[in-house]
Amino acid sequence: MSRVIYTDMQATEAQDALRTSNQVRLVTDAEEGTGVNALPAGVYGFTYSPGLPSAPLFAVRRYRTFEIHKRHDGQTVIVGFATADDAGRIESNVEDVTIRIQPQPEDGRDTLVQLPYSRIHQHRQHASPNQDGFTVTIIPR
Repeated sequence: MSRVIYTDMQATEAQDALRTSNQVRLVTDAEEGTGVNALPAGVYGFTYSPGLPSAPLFAVRRYRTFEIHKRHDGQTVIVGFATADDAGRIESNVEDVTIRIQPQPEDGRDTLVQLPYSRIHQHRQHASPNQDGFTVTIIPR
């Protein structure tokens, strides 16, 4: 039986700029595997479990892992890619809206978005590297 090996994924320029804007640093070796809720503010990492308050963060981006930032203000956000229409709906929704975000740009979802955990109303949690994005219902700002 052959084994599938996923290569490390590279960040886009927009993701690098967002890391600078959010003033986050990569989780350290000692912090890896710790839930985002237990980490200090000002860190980011990668997880297969976006949306979970205790999502474990890791330093290496793997196939279909989501980038999570715990900003200096303590707010946790999922960094992903959405359609341009959905990105606009995230910014301007006046009622609950359901969207799908991807961990990397693909399938017409190429607009970088930040989705605060505080706005998550409901989501379908998938802790699997083979799911097609992350479907989430968010509340208005």
